[in-house]
Amino acid sequence: MTEYPVSTALEDALCELVIPDSIPQDLYDVCSALDELTILEAETILEALQHQIRWGNAQVQGSV
Repeated sequence: MTEYPVSTALEDALCELVIPDSIPQDLYDVCSALDELTILEAETILEALQHQIRWGNAQVQGSV
């Protein structure tokens, strides 16, 4: 399995979106912290974020 750090994925995504080369330091710091996650930890965070968007207070009121 080839490693693909989150920070590299961020840089690739920003290039695709034609966002300037300067990545905000806070965003880069978050991605650097995420590089240390295991696959299980990353999947758990993904599931929690999906649940929050679907059922939590992040959902826009009135839309389902």
